[in-house]
Amino acid sequence: MLYLLKRNRGLVGLSVAAAIGAVFCLAFHFDLLYQLQQQSGDLLFQAANLYREKEPEEKIVIVGIDDKSLAQLGHFARWSRSHYARLIDTLAEARARVVVFDILFSEPASGDEELAVSIRNAGNVVLPIILAPTVTDSTVLRQTIPSQDFIRPLAIFESGAAAVGHANVMPDADGVVRRLAIAMRDGDAYEPSLALAAAARYLRRAEVIESPVQGSVLPFAGRSIPISDNGEMLINYISNPRGIGAIVNFQTISLVDVLDGEIDLSIFEDKVVLIGSTASGLGDTLWTPMGLMMHGVEIHASAIHTILSGNFLKPASFLVTIMLILVSALFCGLLTLRLRVLKATWSVVFLIIAYFLLAFYFFDHGVLLNMLYPPLTVVGTFVGVNLYHVIVERTEKGEITDIFGRYISPPVVNKILATLREGELKLGGEEHEVTVAFADIRGFTSISEKMPPGELVTALNIYLSTVIEKVLEYGGMINKFGGDSVMAVWNAPVECEEHGLSAVKAAVSIQRAIRELQEKERALARMEFGIGINTGKAITGNMGSEDRLEYSVIGDSVNTAFRLASAAPGGKVWIGADTYALVKDFIIAEALEPLAVKGKQEPIQAYEVIGIRNRSPCEQEKLK
Repeated sequence: MLYLLKRNRGLVGLSVAAAIGAVFCLAFHFDLLYQLQQQSGDLLFQAANLYREKEPEEKIVIVGIDDKSLAQLGHFARWSRSHYARLIDTLAEARARVVVFDILFSEPASGDEELAVSIRNAGNVVLPIILAPTVTDSTVLRQTIPSQDFIRPLAIFESGAAAVGHANVMPDADGVVRRLAIAMRDGDAYEPSLALAAAARYLRRAEVIESPVQGSVLPFAGRSIPISDNGEMLINYISNPRGIGAIVNFQTISLVDVLDGEIDLSIFEDKVVLIGSTASGLGDTLWTPMGLMMHGVEIHASAIHTILSGNFLKPASFLVTIMLILVSALFCGLLTLRLRVLKATWSVVFLIIAYFLLAFYFFDHGVLLNMLYPPLTVVGTFVGVNLYHVIVERTEKGEITDIFGRYISPPVVNKILATLREGELKLGGEEHEVTVAFADIRGFTSISEKMPPGELVTALNIYLSTVIEKVLEYGGMINKFGGDSVMAVWNAPVECEEHGLSAVKAAVSIQRAIRELQEKERALARMEFGIGINTGKAITGNMGSEDRLEYSVIGDSVNTAFRLASAAPGGKVWIGADTYALVKDFIIAEALEPLAVKGKQEPIQAYEVIGIRNRSPCEQEKLK
């Protein structure tokens, strides 16, 4: 399993990245995060607002029914329509090219005759209609049937108007107005939007809707207006950084200032003049992608500006978005697989920033890239591939632990892997105090001469398994096998406060376990181990070459332990003086005559361990 993961890690990692990309493609296809997707796209409008010029739009002027107008003329609902008649006459005198009302004159009121005359005389007034839901009673079906119908201005107004257009503004589910229905069906015909009707009048087009409203593009006055399947156009909003009542890009003038003659009328010449509510108390405000609210008349002005300027926006196609998601997933997967976590993290951050910059570039060129799914795919792929890394590493660690666990106790394995990962385990040699134990079979040469090789190996493995089990039980590390001997080490590569006593206890347990084994398995060939233990300074670390390393313990203390094991009778445990000094309060031991050993000029003092008095702190911790 470990070999396969290592060999195919790159391929499997890319497959994980591709699978994550496919999941986000499905989420995009089924619009699972539609509202969040729309809100993320608003960032493009807000970012564009930071660097666009703040000069007023020259072709459009707004005459606002503001708080000042309400204070001077009274309650809006009780206004005489003669005020609007005077306004139209004034704008006609100023030679405004188009006058657009965002006020529905659907009910009779005082001053209607004057207003009708002014509309007819001006010849350039565009009036709104509103599509409103209605309820029809069906006597046949005995139920009410919901339907829709247009509420239109009074006939005396509509007959003199240059054009009419629907003023419906449809917010998305989150209440934000991002698009405008360019035309709405009315039976077999279409009613244009107020913005399209105003633009057509401004451009002196004979027909507002020049071709069928179908497909993804509506031809208009030499322009191609991108529309959705529902016939909606994205509004390319321009700056409004100071909020309601402080429009920068549309010059806004109070209605009463126009009526009172306090305005230079030349500002209206050859302009589209929109008349609508800008007062704070009339409630005609809606949220926009700019991150703030606009009045309805300002939204219509933005739509007119979009059509006249030709700066249309169209969302990137479905196929382009799918390709961006998949490419983002695979590229992020490659970065995450090939780079370390920190570098991969920064690379992912830069990749997302690069995508945002790319989206801003295309936004300026009329293409609205998806701002949610590709960046979200990058993040999801980064997390997913790193999770795959964690799973692989845990699998590797599990297999390493399983392999090393045959030689080293699992706690020691975990500490070795942890110190390696943290960079605390030094490669190469370092001086360290250790306790070393050798267990050597007495008379192995004679035993091997009397037994078939197969039986000899079987018996040897049984005895060595007993030795290994006890060494691991007491926190030791099996360092080497020497055919008929075993070398174990304590206090390296990880520390144990009572390493000397742990080694002695392991040796005593080994001798006891071997005796019990022989009593239980009478047919087993009899083998006895002499065990020698010594404590002292030694060089510990990875020895060898760069291609072949082996963790070794080298030093005079190691040689002394080996000499003690060679001299100890079968079934006995002999320890050196340094070990005895560490464990004398915990064991029962007898001093031996000084031993003359090979390589030592002076005899060494050794002790024979008889028994154990108390538990060591290491073992107490282990048994908890």
